[in-house]
This record gives sequence, C-alpha cells and structure tokens, in this order.
Amino acid sequence: AGRLSYVLGLKGPCITMNTACSSALVALDSACQSLRFSRTAGALVAAVNLQLHPALWVSSCALHALSQDGQCKTFDASADGFGRSEACGAVVVKRLSDVEEAGSRVLGIVRGSAVNQDGRSASFMAPNGPSQEAVIRAALWDGGVEKSDVVYVETHGTGTAIGDPQEVGALCGVFGSRERSAPLVLGALKSNLGHTEGAAGVMGVIKTVMTLQWGMAPPNLHVRELNPKLQMEG
Repeated sequence: AGRLSYVLGLKGPCITMNTACSSALVALDSACQSLRFSRTAGALVAAVNLQLHPALWVSSCALHALSQDGQCKTFDASADGFGRSEACGAVVVKRLSDVEEAGSRVLGIVRGSAVNQDGRSASFMAPNGPSQEAVIRAALWDGGVEKSDVVYVETHGTGTAIGDPQEVGALCGVFGSRERSAPLVLGALKSNLGHTEGAAGVMGVIKTVMTLQWGMAPPNLHVRELNPKLQMEG
C-alpha cells in the first residue's frame, strides 16, 4: 500500500488490511468511515491475489479445502471445496456530494457497511450463522436500508459443504420469506472465476456494481443439482 501511495502521490491514511478473504471489504468499510469523518476526500481501495509460492497450496490441500476439479461449485450438491485463482481489482470511493458537485460519474453508492468476527464456531475455518446474520443486519441498519429493498446479494459462495448452507441459512434468517414477484437473487462470482482470496471482496463489489448497472446478473456456473442442505424455501 505504501508503494502505491508513493507512486500515485497519495497523502491520506495508508493502510494494508489482512483479514483473509474479507480483506478488501474491511478496507472498503475503513475507507467509508474515513470519508464519513472527513479524514480524507477520497480513497483508493485495491486488492490483489497472486499465487507466487506453493505454501498456500500445500496448507489448503492439508485442510481438504480445495475442490477436486479446481472449480467453485457454489450451491451445488457436489460442492467439495473451492478453486484458487488470481485477480487484481480497485475502486475509488468519495463522498457523494463531492462527486455530484464535480460532475463526475457515479457507478454505485455505498449505503452502509459493517464488520464483525465469527467468534467461536465448530472449527477455526467453519462459519458461524448467527454472526453472519448479525453483520448483515448491522449493514442494513447502518445504511438505513429495509430488507425488502434488497433484490440482489453477492454471496461469499465458496462452494464448500459447510459454508454454502450456513450462508444461505443466514440470508434466510435475515430476509425471511419473499414474494415470488420480488425474489432475492443470489450471485456467486467465485463460480465464474474462482476464489481470489484476499481480492475476493473487491471483485465481488465490482461485479455487484456491474450487475446493478446492467440490471442482469451473470449465471452462477456449475449448478447442476441444488444442494439439498440449502434452505431455499421462500
């Protein structure tokens, strides 16, 4: 991060975040808070994932975290882990009033955000459903957004036997039943290009902005038989 600030001549807060797969989203939350408190006039949120060393491959294999075919089969009955991939993404965030005053193009608006930690769960890598529900509710509250207003969710969607059901369960717990005329669409970018790990958050944000712009979500790949453990009713 410091080298980027040096090359681009940026003089605001310069922070490197490492919260594993959520790093880019935590960085975005931090940038938004800096803007809210007028600590900076704008922020560059960037993340990159490059597979330069075999150590992560070895540890991921030892944990049985990777899929046998290298694909993220999100929401599918055969989901058996994630496929690693590389990516680099960046977004520029500014206060909406400043952007409108400058006449710049607005691609999307961050209404609210929230960050929390799973705490104790079944294992170190196992997700915690109640904690996921809590952070979603906190983000909705922070943005003043009604759950009925949400029409699309870009999921973490790694394609793991435990993670997918937990995430869908948390979403059902927050958003409840929906009318068929206004369904909640669940996207999973990892099924399209794999798990970009530290860059996954910014890639998901970019995809979500494009989805809202086009009014159309790209299909989730590798879904041949819906995972029977998913609570999709309503």
